[in-house]
Amino acid sequence: MRRCFNPLRNAWHRHSWLGILFALAIAIGIAGAGCTPNLGASTSGWGAVAVDDGVVYAATLEGQVYALNDLISEGVSTRWVSTVGGENGFRGTYNAPAVGTYLYVAGIDGVLYAIDPPAGGGAAATAWRRPQVEPEEDVPLVGSPALDEAGRIIAVGSEDGGLYAFNALTGDGLRWSPFQTEGEIWSTPVLRNGVAYFGSQDGSVYAVSLTSGELIWKFDTGAAVVARPLIHKNLLIVGSFDRQLYALGLNDGQPRWQFTAGNWWWATPVASGRAIYAPSMDGKVYALDENGSLLWEYDLGAPVVSSPVLLDRGIVVATVDGKLSVLRATETSHGTAQEIASLTVGDAEIKAPLTRLPDRVQNGIPVQADSVYIGSDDGTVRRVQVQSGINILWCYDTKENTRCN
Repeated sequence: MRRCFNPLRNAWHRHSWLGILFALAIAIGIAGAGCTPNLGASTSGWGAVAVDDGVVYAATLEGQVYALNDLISEGVSTRWVSTVGGENGFRGTYNAPAVGTYLYVAGIDGVLYAIDPPAGGGAAATAWRRPQVEPEEDVPLVGSPALDEAGRIIAVGSEDGGLYAFNALTGDGLRWSPFQTEGEIWSTPVLRNGVAYFGSQDGSVYAVSLTSGELIWKFDTGAAVVARPLIHKNLLIVGSFDRQLYALGLNDGQPRWQFTAGNWWWATPVASGRAIYAPSMDGKVYALDENGSLLWEYDLGAPVVSSPVLLDRGIVVATVDGKLSVLRATETSHGTAQEIASLTVGDAEIKAPLTRLPDRVQNGIPVQADSVYIGSDDGTVRRVQVQSGINILWCYDTKENTRCN
């Protein structure tokens, strides 16, 4: 694999996110010249969380995974705490765990952990971990692990360029695992109908059979692909560091259309019935129709790395400077882009994907979700309610193990 000069490898250790944006700008020039930027590894997590059945899961840099009881307007309490990691210790995670039979956490230490939640209180146990022994050198797992629809297969990408897949219950590797690419994998895979879809820093998007590990199709972009793809109807929509958002045929990988932004695509788009909403690191949210035509755009004024969510009130999106905004989700070009509400939630940076509260059924009637969970790189987790405005229902500080303001 071709190796290129990388201005970012040590920048992650020395600087804040906003500070390294200048280094990122240098790296994109390198990528455009034919080199995939080796974006490096950080020793600080991004604060991503997962939620399932009223429990919020968050990992800390001190080697702990918290399960929090979401008491809604009454606040939050600790359900259980698990200490994971081996000899070198678990140093946190960039992206959210996956919730299935176990809680699956991809570590900065390069280990995938399957945590067995306790039935009652107390500490959770590690059901299995892969690799089982300490690696000689940390090769971080940056993207989230992903479960297939049946919850039988768990897959995760690694900075060693491999997509690894395991039996989700036993931890046994699938016979073909790993599938090797020519670049680090930061992209969280999407598993659908026996296929894994993901991007690599070698500049390609892959569709790989989960049964055989064979390549179904591959599409080459002009630079690194670190975003998690979005499946929308018969399209796979994913952005690249070549500033292009691609819509590829789900079955054949052939391009249907592409759209150019002013900077990289990092966040995963969201889609409604007829529109796709895609935020870019140029600070704008673009609304596109299913043919890739621009309906409207809105400038948030700061880069967007965190993947947004779509609620009944609109699109909820966070910029890296900690500002949360709600935009009206109009699906026609006749609509005017409008910010319904905004709030700066704290001094910390928001880089992890936002997490949507699932819809529920009450008295036989579907009830639309009205809340989002926000994890920040300072170790705080918030539940934010989006109705007529933005209201922080609770805040929890995982570093202090206490509620916060």
